[in-house]
Amino acid sequence: MSIKILAVRVGRVGDTVMMTPALTALLQYYPGAEITLLVSPVGKLLLNDFHPNIKNIWTWNRSGLIRPALDKRDILNNLTTTHFDKIICFDTSPRIASLFAGINTEFHQYKGSSVLKHCAKAYLDFLAEACKKPVIDTYNYLPIKEDARIQVEQELKTYGIHSDDTLLMIHPTFSGYSRFGIRKRKAKLRKLWAPENYGNLITQIAKININNKPVKPFMVLLPDELSYGERIQKHSNNKLLLLKSESTFERYKAMIQRADVLLTPDSGPMHMASALGTKIVAFFSMKDPGDCGPYMPPSEFIILRSENFAHPEKGINAIDVGTVYEACHKLLSVN
Repeated sequence: MSIKILAVRVGRVGDTVMMTPALTALLQYYPGAEITLLVSPVGKLLLNDFHPNIKNIWTWNRSGLIRPALDKRDILNNLTTTHFDKIICFDTSPRIASLFAGINTEFHQYKGSSVLKHCAKAYLDFLAEACKKPVIDTYNYLPIKEDARIQVEQELKTYGIHSDDTLLMIHPTFSGYSRFGIRKRKAKLRKLWAPENYGNLITQIAKININNKPVKPFMVLLPDELSYGERIQKHSNNKLLLLKSESTFERYKAMIQRADVLLTPDSGPMHMASALGTKIVAFFSMKDPGDCGPYMPPSEFIILRSENFAHPEKGINAIDVGTVYEACHKLLSVN
């Protein structure tokens, strides 16, 4: 009989992606195991088809008034009818750990790191200790469906973008952004680079030629983000392709993977890019990328921190256009 394992991480996009190295290691530790995941709804979208040994994905939507209670009830019901040999919880939350109180099984919960360590690395070390196995060093990873890749190639072709074009994808917003306002001033400082800066950058990027063809910048934004994207587009003299995020989550993953470089603040798409093999230029401010930056080969990303520039109190707007251009140009020019 195969071993049954429940792995738990109920978080946002970045939280889920940073668990993927540990999930890869878990599958290597127990190659015949049947694994169930407990994740957020977006976590299920990210990890569908991650591996054939993942037999079930349970979700807990912790937003809203009624849904969290209904999902918790379903999880508790599932726990009464399903026996697991191991439960590996990557959440530090006591509320999530309380789900498993009284369950007669081997339970391990991540308690955090006492030293500065990348979250993904900390998960790998925790898992190795919990399973009494050697540490496996591996990077973020997300699967992508071939039909989604083909559909994106066909869609971009209608806009004059071909398979041999070099693409800079820009994701200028972050979770919690709304056209109706920013709830937290600190988030705005940390993550919103001015539209005129993006516009200035794009006009310069569009002049770069790779293999005798100009670099093509584009964005894929949610409805609430489109007005911000339109401001950037205006400042770029319409040298930016602006697409609406629609259809499936697989389309968005395929768009990120198709890009040669993603320019973004610290965000979920940054983590997705690291897991899809897309190079990254990332803005950071008031947060240490050593804890939550891209988890991928160091040669594949460049971090620009506001703390390394004059007037860091301006957040990422302390970072000048010229420096961002140089970082993008460097990674775009690498085959």
